[in-house]
Amino acid sequence: MLMLLLSVCIVEANEKKIIKENSNKEIVANVSSVSQSEKEDFKNMRLKWAEFLTGKESLELESPKVKKDTINTLNNMGKKNLENYNYNEARMSIYSDLEDMKSGVQIQTTYERLKNLSKAYVVPGTDFYKDEKIKKEILDSLEWLHRNAYYEGAPEYGNWWQWELGIPKNINEIVAIMYDEIPVENRMKYLKASQYFQPYAKYSGYSPSAKYSSSPELRVSTGGNRMDTSIISFTRGFLMEDKEQVLDGVSAVADVGEYVTTGDGFYKDSSFVQHGNIAYNGTYASVLFNGLGSILYLTSGTQYEMKDERLNNIYDSIIDGYSFLLINGGVTDAVSGRSISRDGSNELERGRGIVTSVAMISEGAPEPYKTKIRKLVKKALDENISYKTTEKIYNLKLKEIMKDIEINEKYEKISEPKSKVFWGMDRVVHLGPKNIKFVIGMYSSRIGNYETMNGENKKGWYTGDGVTYIYGENSDKSKEFWPTVDMYHLPGVTASINERRDGSGERRHKVKMSPKSFVGGVTTGEVTLAAMDFLSWNNQTSGKKSWFLIDNTMFAMGSNINSSDGEIHTTIDSRITDGESFKYTVLSDEEVVTKKESRVGNWKNIGGKSDAPIEVEYITTYINHGKNPKNAGYLYSVGLDEISKNDIVVLSQNDKAHGIKIKDYIGINFWQDNQHKVDKYKSFSTLSLLALEKGNTLELWVSDPTQLSNVMSVLEIDGAYKLVETTDKNLKIRTEKNKTILKIDNIRSGETKYIQLKK
Repeated sequence: MLMLLLSVCIVEANEKKIIKENSNKEIVANVSSVSQSEKEDFKNMRLKWAEFLTGKESLELESPKVKKDTINTLNNMGKKNLENYNYNEARMSIYSDLEDMKSGVQIQTTYERLKNLSKAYVVPGTDFYKDEKIKKEILDSLEWLHRNAYYEGAPEYGNWWQWELGIPKNINEIVAIMYDEIPVENRMKYLKASQYFQPYAKYSGYSPSAKYSSSPELRVSTGGNRMDTSIISFTRGFLMEDKEQVLDGVSAVADVGEYVTTGDGFYKDSSFVQHGNIAYNGTYASVLFNGLGSILYLTSGTQYEMKDERLNNIYDSIIDGYSFLLINGGVTDAVSGRSISRDGSNELERGRGIVTSVAMISEGAPEPYKTKIRKLVKKALDENISYKTTEKIYNLKLKEIMKDIEINEKYEKISEPKSKVFWGMDRVVHLGPKNIKFVIGMYSSRIGNYETMNGENKKGWYTGDGVTYIYGENSDKSKEFWPTVDMYHLPGVTASINERRDGSGERRHKVKMSPKSFVGGVTTGEVTLAAMDFLSWNNQTSGKKSWFLIDNTMFAMGSNINSSDGEIHTTIDSRITDGESFKYTVLSDEEVVTKKESRVGNWKNIGGKSDAPIEVEYITTYINHGKNPKNAGYLYSVGLDEISKNDIVVLSQNDKAHGIKIKDYIGINFWQDNQHKVDKYKSFSTLSLLALEKGNTLELWVSDPTQLSNVMSVLEIDGAYKLVETTDKNLKIRTEKNKTILKIDNIRSGETKYIQLKK
């Protein structure tokens, strides 16, 4: 029985839960009072999970080719995980290349290898199946690790994640796979060791040993980390036949379905933030989906089946968010944080992980969510022309689900999304009607510019500085982009070309966040106006940046670019020559430079592992604003269509407002918190506006990207109009002297409000 003297006191401070450690509460592994029906549920969940992890039963039902390929994969995996195995009885580590048994990373990698060996051992047909020598090596290694590396009281040296999440997940999986092979007393002590480091699903940093780690404070687990802590408690619970742990894990899951307004989690606009202020729909949300899919699957048909209505928010976020974020079958790098620097990880691979995870979620989701999620998955499968996603799925249960989605006609049609502002994470996505897509990544007083951690993403300096990702129909070349691109010339960025130190200039910690809040945009759902009041990492370069996205074209406008940081460039595009052709038109009178070059790089240089050289051809186009520019600007377009100066009307391009008219649309960013008029529209505060007037009808879309207003926004329009409809239930309207005055409720929100007026 595990006993740990601790007490938790939870207090409210600054809208966060701060948890303080005291000294008089017992944590007890409760294995009593379990009914026969509960034992049956535990057994069924355990067997179901072991089968999910190994596929040993369902493999017998597969075709000879699939069976052969799976066996070959397991054989290769088994052989690989015996490399460097240390057979010496006086060994100081299990593997000769993983000698530091105080390192959480090396301990976790050791468990990971043993898990892979365990899979090869239990699946019939492999070279390792029921091999007594392999079994002995696995069991002896587990016992050695428990005595020497991962035990109650061991200090958490290094990153907390391995000790509290990575290793406990591996131990649970090994125990599930080798359940009947590991003596019961050994199973329990291994699981209790993991319980020491991660006892409760709702908290991280709970054990006394956490004081040695990178995150020593006791805290509420959030976002993707919460899903990890939940699945650890849940799976450990049914492995130990401990219903309290099972309930602890299940009850903690639904909390992640609650929308947040700051910090980690899902926002109402489907943004997902982790580490307080970094856009992470591409990785941490993927971890969350993977865990949720597993728990929904395992609890199905048991008394622990999840039916909490808060999960509907996650289903909505998948449907409403990933219909934009999944591009060409991959997930845009704009929402993947520091993981862009990991070799072996790229948009398509991360997208595959998300697609398979949400497909698994659809198994347990109620209608209409199930069908909507599966239509989204089908769309992602169809759009990936780089490779057939289902051929890269090795879990047989997942493969079964994906095959059904792939061939089932009812999942064929999905309404095509167009444009979206993710105001919760300063991201904008526009999907053109033809094969072109745009994504803009920005930062503000709410969202950090980039994240570097654990040596990763060392050169991600400008990945939040208005980067514009421009996609055709094939994302295959994205695999080579980050290790080879000129990090001083990322598309859309206005920056100094002065050399930067690795890992410098993060604006994501409280005292270093940008003071600029006017970042976001307004959208009709088909047309979007984005905005960024820009201040560089070192406060030496500033400017106003706007993007107007319509049909197959992005118009980019900049003004008031001032710097004391040397030569400043605005990069229009820097792309690998992949055969896809876009049209670039500079609509202002700046010096434009285009260069073709062969670039060589490697993953290690940006924070990955491999130092193998990668060489690719690039075309880079940028505007040179000169040295220490004053009030510089630009106007250019990127797209599929020919653009001339006659296609647009510039209404304003200064520090008061950016205004542009394209086709029948007018877009205006009112930068200042005082009255200013552009065309027929006068705003009395910060505001983003899109207007479309046809005949007697005037349609307006408005937002306040600052998300700071405590009062309603006031917009005055020339002409007398009457209200037809609006999404703003608090809207106030009056007319006087042939002017219409609107009071719009944009209080503390970056959400777009729609108003239709008529003369």
